[in-house]
Amino acid sequence: KVAGINSEGIQEVTINAMTGGYVSNVDSIKVGVPTRLKLVTNSTAGCSRAFTIPKLKYQVTLPATGEEIVEFTPTEKGVLSYTCSMGMYSGRLQII
Repeated sequence: KVAGINSEGIQEVTINAMTGGYVSNVDSIKVGVPTRLKLVTNSTAGCSRAFTIPKLKYQVTLPATGEEIVEFTPTEKGVLSYTCSMGMYSGRLQII
């Protein structure tokens, strides 16, 4: 499923960070389109709260419950991987 583009021209992605890993509402985003990742936690424990996107040099410790927003514009096609700081949990978005 490809991310939808809102009325502001931004593609939005929700990633749920759970105690046992990550679940995204989409698996693909478009190159050259501003992107907003909404990282959502709900009583999340463990290393999945230590969220990182190596390619963007982005790293944050998520709250146990709450939201964090990451905004960027993908500049090249390929794979955008994200992981916990220990590498135990991971996910990816295909950039098309």
